[in-house]
Amino acid sequence: MSETKINALKNQQKTILNSKLIATVNVGVNPTAMAITSDSAKLYVANGNNYGIAGSDTVTLIDLKTLMPISTISSGTFNQPYTITLSKDETKAYVTNSNASTISIIDTATNKVTGTIDGFNGPSGMVITPDGTKAYVNNYGASTAIPSGSGNTVSVVDLISEKIIEEITLNEYGPAAAPSAIAINPKGDFVYTANYVNGEPWQGTLSKISTLTNTVVDVIGGSPFFGKVPLLFGIFSIKIDASGKFAYVTNFGSNNFAPYGTTVCVIDLETKTQFGLIELGIQPAGFAITPDGYYGFVSNYNTLYSSGAPNYSGLTAGQGTVNIIDLSTNLLVPITINVGQSPGSIVMSPDGKYAIVSNYTANTVSIISLYGE
Repeated sequence: MSETKINALKNQQKTILNSKLIATVNVGVNPTAMAITSDSAKLYVANGNNYGIAGSDTVTLIDLKTLMPISTISSGTFNQPYTITLSKDETKAYVTNSNASTISIIDTATNKVTGTIDGFNGPSGMVITPDGTKAYVNNYGASTAIPSGSGNTVSVVDLISEKIIEEITLNEYGPAAAPSAIAINPKGDFVYTANYVNGEPWQGTLSKISTLTNTVVDVIGGSPFFGKVPLLFGIFSIKIDASGKFAYVTNFGSNNFAPYGTTVCVIDLETKTQFGLIELGIQPAGFAITPDGYYGFVSNYNTLYSSGAPNYSGLTAGQGTVNIIDLSTNLLVPITINVGQSPGSIVMSPDGKYAIVSNYTANTVSIISLYGE
């Protein structure tokens, strides 16, 4: 690396140290995933609680110029909204209903639900191919159908007809994959599901799916006894970098909160090996990469409950935090940003101005200004 490049990176890191929390915005009950328009003007927040509490089963729309909510979208089709994904032309927003078999479709011009796509099993995440014609949806498993986390498929959706056209089985043998997250590489030729399996250390896997054949062509991880296998442990999210070479996986840990994870695993997708393992906060959940590709932001859920059971002894609901990783070195930047309680999803505004975190038990989103701007 040239001296000029090294100095540029050093200056960039000095600036990232100025990142700070600048606003907290009230949203609905139990906010989960978010989506930002390409002009960085609007933020959609899925609010996932469905216990009849006011503000639950909704989508909040926030104006990122004023950092204020401007609309609440309600619909009888919502059932624990979990993720929200904008179509390539941004005329539609797709909301996965994790406690049901549907995806709700929002017309972004009117902010009304105009239809649903049915036939899923506790849909969790959704990615869209670069040409905007197909979507891949990971079925984690709906609690009303089979035990949550017992899903084992990815649904392929034709976005023109808005119908499921194919089902891809992940694990042909053994336990259900329980795909908890999904990502697509920049070229759009492969989709990767992050599989929770049973949430125990070394048991998580990544399934590699060809979008040409809609088949699983490889599996990464699953046992520490065969080669240099990545440590995958109760995976919460997966993000692929702009080169398509590396995947960043957050090891949240068991849904029972014990054992819990404290690492982000960096996987070389070409060699299928662990390129790095980064220690950070308790229960790393969301992961987002700055638009310039230099940094990864990680939200640490850090909500451990003391219930008297041996595994929970002495653990309490703690302060949610965000860590920053220098992706050129896979080392932590020496700054920790306090946010709300139970921060889950994290997204970047395309203009590089904000990192935004949804705080699940605080019913808020935290707005972090990057580079002190």
